[in-house]
Amino acid sequence: MHPLTVINGDIKASRKMRRMERYEWQLFLKSSIVQLNEQYSDEIDVPFMITKGDEFQGVLKHLADVNKIICKFEQLTYPLQVRFGVGYGNIQKMGSQITIEMDGPAFHRASKALNIAKQKKRVVWFNTAAQEFDLTVNTIYLLIFAIKKKWSKRSFNRYWKYKEFGTYERVAQAEGVTPQAVWDSLRNAHATEVIEAEQMLERIFRKRDQDMQLVTNVDKFDSLV
Repeated sequence: MHPLTVINGDIKASRKMRRMERYEWQLFLKSSIVQLNEQYSDEIDVPFMITKGDEFQGVLKHLADVNKIICKFEQLTYPLQVRFGVGYGNIQKMGSQITIEMDGPAFHRASKALNIAKQKKRVVWFNTAAQEFDLTVNTIYLLIFAIKKKWSKRSFNRYWKYKEFGTYERVAQAEGVTPQAVWDSLRNAHATEVIEAEQMLERIFRKRDQDMQLVTNVDKFDSLV
C-alpha cells in the first residue's frame, strides 16, 4: 500500500452568510466539485464530495497533484474564499468509494490540518508527519497567498490564463490586448514569482512521492525475503 493524499476543504466565513446566500454558494461549490472530479478523474483516487454543509473532501493518487487541484478549486470557486487541509499517509477504504466511510492516518492528518488552517487563518496547511517537509511547504504557501491576497479579479484571470496557455502572446490574443500589457500586469502582481514558487512546490511534492514509493518497494521486498 502506498501513501495517498487527502484534501479537506471548506468555505471561509460561510457561517456569517445569510441563509439564502449560503444555500446558493453551496450549490455553486457542488457544481465546482462535479467539474473538478470530471476534469481530473485520472489524478483522483476517491472523488471529491461535500461532507457537511460547506465542507468537502477527496483523495488524490499522488502528492504531486495537490497544487494543481488547489489552484483549480481556487479558479472554479472564485470569488469564494476556500481553505484547505492536506493530509498524507495510508488510508483504509473498507470496501467503499465514499470518503466519509473511510479511515486512516491521512484522513486524521487532513482533518487536523484544516483545523490548524482555520486557527492560523491560513489558506493551505499541510500535515504529512514529516516536520521539515511540512514547515517548508506551509511557509511557501504562506508567501504565495500573501501575494495573491492583493490581487484584483483581472490579476487572477490573467494568472489562470497564463498557466493554461503558457505564453503572454496567447493570453493577449484571448483578451484582445498587447503581450506587453499582459507581461506588465503579471509582473506588477508578482504572478510570475507565484508560478515559480508553485513549480518548486510541485517538484518538492514529486520528490516526496518518489521517496515514499522507494520505501514502499523496499518494504515489499523485505516482506518477501
